Amino acid sequence: MATKPADKRVSSRIAIDAPAVLSWRDEKMVGYVELVNLGGMYVASEKYPEVGEYIDLILSLPGDPRAFRVRASIVHIDPVGSNRRPGFGARFERPPVALLDAIRDLGRSH
Repeated sequence: MATKPADKRVSSRIAIDAPAVLSWRDEKMVGYVELVNLGGMYVASEKYPEVGEYIDLILSLPGDPRAFRVRASIVHIDPVGSNRRPGFGARFERPPVALLDAIRDLGRSH
């Protein structure tokens, strides 16, 4: 029996709507983190890198005044925005421990 993607996640998704500064290659823009978990996030944005590319993000989580810098790799794109705004899914690459702790705290409060 095949496993569902949700069964492979390292933690539950948390719905947020947090602005983030995105940069890759020569692009720099603002997107919105709609979902986050300990493994990565879904970011709504008008433009997005190709699957497999790396992106640098600066984001803050709701209720936390800190800004976190994190690098992520693009794992899927959703140009149509099937059940959400168009954007992309990204997996964290060596995220800061403080970001992971903040996501855990956010999960406890949701």
